[in-house]
Amino acid sequence: MPIISARPALVLAYFTYFGVLGIFVPYFGLFLDGRGLNSADIGLLLAIVTASRIVGPTVWALIAERSGKPQSVMRLGALLAAIGWLSSFADYGFWPLLAGFTLFSFFWTAILPQLEVATFAFVNDDTRAYSRIRTAGSVGYIVLVMLSGWLYQRFGSEFLPLSALLFLILLLLSLFLLPRASLASEHNSEPVRFSVLLKNGVLLRFMLAALLLQVSFAPFYGFFTLYSRDLGYSGTQTGLFIALSIVAEIIAFYFAGNLMRNRSYRLLLGLCYGVTVLRWYLLATVADNVWWLCFSMLLHAGSFAIAHSCAMQFIQQFFPKKLRSRGQALYAGVIFGGGGAIGAYFSGLLWQDGAGASSTFYIAALLALAATLLALTLPGSQARVKALQ
Repeated sequence: MPIISARPALVLAYFTYFGVLGIFVPYFGLFLDGRGLNSADIGLLLAIVTASRIVGPTVWALIAERSGKPQSVMRLGALLAAIGWLSSFADYGFWPLLAGFTLFSFFWTAILPQLEVATFAFVNDDTRAYSRIRTAGSVGYIVLVMLSGWLYQRFGSEFLPLSALLFLILLLLSLFLLPRASLASEHNSEPVRFSVLLKNGVLLRFMLAALLLQVSFAPFYGFFTLYSRDLGYSGTQTGLFIALSIVAEIIAFYFAGNLMRNRSYRLLLGLCYGVTVLRWYLLATVADNVWWLCFSMLLHAGSFAIAHSCAMQFIQQFFPKKLRSRGQALYAGVIFGGGGAIGAYFSGLLWQDGAGASSTFYIAALLALAATLLALTLPGSQARVKALQ
């Protein structure tokens, strides 16, 4: 039996999960660069590792549905991810790193979709309550981004293996505190089949828009720390830049529920995706100016936090209860897995060890623009989306 109540347990799970990402995501490029990989190798490794997230979420969602034990799936995923992460301690070149991180990424996908479904079930689909619990993840991310910036400046990129492993262990421990949740109650006799929903035009447009946006994020996720270093910023400054974006994200998540109430997906996603166009354009043109760079980081509030909250509510409203675990897995696999893999691979080719940095962000801005235009074709009301069930 959990020793703490449901809400604190969920908050702790989000904090530790995104704390791991706060170490891994911003500094992984620097870590691979320190191991002697060039930008093309980094892009390829990130693409293959991220591709494991395409299939992983669906596999784990099906296991969770059939077993009716999402907590066990999350715990197993965290344990196996930690084991896969142990490969980062050895320096045997490209292929061992690729194998170890691919295993880590595949098992890592067992956690978040089930955690999202469990959280929405606990808050009874209240987006306002969800957003405030989800804020803990952003807090964990910012704390570890700032700490990692200091560790990188003091110890170099090899700080990453041990630091991430410690938080992986904390994550595993936090998952044992989660409240009991069963998927059995979600197996209602609803006639809608998952395969039928996959053919729905609104879902297809929503997914394609989200996919293009995620592809546009790849240069930022994979190469921003290298970009910042090449522009002359220190490791601490880079950590502060990323932290600024997460502060904006935290504030946005906290108020997302109120902001989204009675507003259309077309308006919200169109605005958030449009803000992302401006964000990548600023990185391409004026990132050497610290004030413009800081302003671009503040746009993370819209381009990620509000956009993500809106996407989560779309999934919850579009899919019937018994299909939401697979809906979350579909979103995670296609968007974060497929979009992340495509973006990472092509960003690695375009980056050219920094020589193609500006043109890469220009292309990212064009992708975000295409996503914006698609988002503007979505229904104008949340009621119409819910009716698609």
